Order: sequence, then structure tokens, then C-alpha cells
Amino acid sequence: MNDTSAALAVLVGLGVRLFIPILVTGLIILALSRMDRGWQTDARIAQVRVAKPECWKFHACQPAKRQDCPAFRSSQPCWQVFRLSNGYLDQKCLGCPVLVHAPRPVHI
Repeated sequence: MNDTSAALAVLVGLGVRLFIPILVTGLIILALSRMDRGWQTDARIAQVRVAKPECWKFHACQPAKRQDCPAFRSSQPCWQVFRLSNGYLDQKCLGCPVLVHAPRPVHI
């Protein structure tokens, strides 16, 4: 084997073992970053606003009681305000018609 064929064998070996995997990895990174940009754009567009259910009207709360209620003062729905510290819904909220009949956002 002469020097030229040995050098060619080394270059082919480097190409197969080093350069091709680096090129494939770079192409995968490029494809994933484009997908991520598209998902971020979709997430900004898909934000849906839903009116906050007025639970105080359903429960016929008096105005004085409303002012002391954290759900009335919050911008979040009442069941989010009364979530337990572990993230679970409060037991009293599970069967509440305000939660059961709340409008749900529709994702397109």
C-alpha cells in the first residue's frame, strides 16, 4: 500500500467516523430549532381568552361577603384560586356547577 492510498483510507475513515455524524447532528439540530420556532409561534397565536365565571352570582353571595372572597378579587376562576397547596382541586369545587359548566377553551 502506498502513501496516497493510506492517506485516502485515513481521510475516508475520518469522514465516516467523525464528519458524517457531526453533519447529521447539525442537520437534526437545525430541523429541531425550526420546529421549535414554529411551535412557539403557534403557542402565541393560540392563546384563547375565556370569560371568568361569576361564581358569586351563582352562589348568591352578599356584596360584603364578595369583597372578602379571594375568588372575587382574583383574575383567575374560583376553582384555581381555591386549589390546594399540592395542586389538587378543593373537594367542594369538584361537584360545583360553576366548574362543571364553565366554558372550555377550544384549540384550533
